[in-house]
Amino acid sequence: MSQLKAILEKFNRNEGVTGSLICGHDGIVVETALGEQFNAHEVAALVSSVHLAVSNAMEDFKFNRANRYQMTSQSGSLIICDLGRGLFVAALSAGADSAAINGEIFQAANGIKKHANLG
Repeated sequence: MSQLKAILEKFNRNEGVTGSLICGHDGIVVETALGEQFNAHEVAALVSSVHLAVSNAMEDFKFNRANRYQMTSQSGSLIICDLGRGLFVAALSAGADSAAINGEIFQAANGIKKHANLG
């Protein structure tokens, strides 16, 4: 098992996490540990386009780069972390406490940067 897969699987053991993914800004999947309810390529494509839109808006508003943002629905949420040259995506269940998972997201993102040279 690759280091990246191990990081994702460890992260997925947190309560409320339903899967995780690493992709490039171009939407190409680098590593995935998403559950069967997700198509990794579709999630990566969605996240890539959302990231581009958020990045452009942040630039238009003269804000700094967005490091992390969350898309939430009644069924769950996606937390998208910009790693520099890639994205880390955490899928959470509807009842998940994203604030409680925040530290784990930070640790996973740093581990990914270290092992994938995406930072």
